[in-house]
Amino acid sequence: VAHLSPGDVKLMCIVAAKPAKVTPKAKQDGERTAALIRLIFDATLRLSEALSVRMIDINETPSGWVVAILGKGNRPGLAALSVDTVNVLRGFAYQYHIGEADLLFPISRSTAFRSIQAAYLKAGLRTPSVLRDRTGACHILRHSGCLARLALSGSPREVQIQLRHKSASMTLRYQKTLTAIEGLKNQ
Repeated sequence: VAHLSPGDVKLMCIVAAKPAKVTPKAKQDGERTAALIRLIFDATLRLSEALSVRMIDINETPSGWVVAILGKGNRPGLAALSVDTVNVLRGFAYQYHIGEADLLFPISRSTAFRSIQAAYLKAGLRTPSVLRDRTGACHILRHSGCLARLALSGSPREVQIQLRHKSASMTLRYQKTLTAIEGLKNQ
């Protein structure tokens, strides 16, 4: 499974938040891109799911923070979020006067894709392509978040729930990737 390291994703967020032109719009666009990258990675969301998130969809539960989303086929689901990501999203919404029921990212899929691709370039990372990597530049953030969660938890079942996969075999592809990476580290 093609993926980025958590350090690469962090670098993308840092460079995205620092626009080349220092204008209020460029600053907001950069911070929006950084927040979007972080949300996709942390919650392991699809781009379409992330673009539909509003602050009202993010809630604290006894087991932590979750975001309510509409997944594939408009199926409702929940995805876990870290408190750090919740704070970034809250800060972004507050700074740019985004209401609780307003979309956090009121942009098109193509605008989001171009912004995320630009973050890859600014970070000096190879931009993934569907032809070469079998996944696009945005979806690879979901894969990367999944592998980071799997490395921390060691539980394919938890990751299956987070990704909202119907089949465990779909999630086990990530387990194979993680095992291969760990094998390379031991050499």
